[in-house]
Amino acid sequence: MNSITRIMMVGIGMCVVTIAASPVSSLAWHQKEVSISSTGVPIVMVLNEDQLKGKWKQFKGELKKKWGNFTDDDLLYIEGRNDKLEGKIQERYGDRKDEVQKWIDDWFEQNKTSKT
Repeated sequence: MNSITRIMMVGIGMCVVTIAASPVSSLAWHQKEVSISSTGVPIVMVLNEDQLKGKWKQFKGELKKKWGNFTDDDLLYIEGRNDKLEGKIQERYGDRKDEVQKWIDDWFEQNKTSKT
């Protein structure tokens, strides 16, 4: 085994250890971790299912306005379900899914209701 092969193997091993030890694995209980990327690195949805269902009517209009690749059929299909939303984000915005997810998380943070 030549030195370049060894260096590449060590580098790959360090990447795997870094991903495995990342703080993403110890997220708060309400965050959902889903691997929908080809690299296997988790995409984190901050909102929970109840939040999405509760704000769905308000949220879907803003989602379609901001991210025009979502169709009316997509919105009917998603209908307040995290797993379906994540799948459509991957399908419509694979290369920009992190940007879409950040916008979604920000929208829900700005539009959350107080629990009093």
